[in-house]
Amino acid sequence: MFTQISWTDYLLAVSILLAIYYLFVGVRYFSGDLKALLAGKRKLTLKTSGFPQNEPLQTEVSEDISVTTDEDSDDEFAEVEHLIEKVKAMIADALGKQLVKEEFRQYLRLVLKEFPSVKTSVLRPSVNELIVSECEKQGIGAFNEDEVDALWSDER
Repeated sequence: MFTQISWTDYLLAVSILLAIYYLFVGVRYFSGDLKALLAGKRKLTLKTSGFPQNEPLQTEVSEDISVTTDEDSDDEFAEVEHLIEKVKAMIADALGKQLVKEEFRQYLRLVLKEFPSVKTSVLRPSVNELIVSECEKQGIGAFNEDEVDALWSDER
């Protein structure tokens, strides 16, 4: 029975079954994404690595809710990168000047006030964590994440 089926017929049948399976999975689980892609509301993005990228989560796309464009998120990431560079330079400067904790706190507060868009960003906790880790790496164990978070809203 199996000797009458050629390899070409077998591979063709398996290919057709796989195509049907992936079509079913695509329609069943990704119909909303496919509709948004076909309607032109979302661009097709291919990830080059198996690791998740730092992108905001978008669960559903509806017609009355505007979707954050790639340019807006790129601007936000650029702003965060600029803040990170400035914080690293500030920490190095504070080490050179040997500032006490309260002076360092004021200096950091001034740097954070220069970036009001990051204050309301979803990336703010990550920035706080980075500031704490950079301080610890440089030997300035001055803050924990809650104290850094409080510096964003302090008005002194």
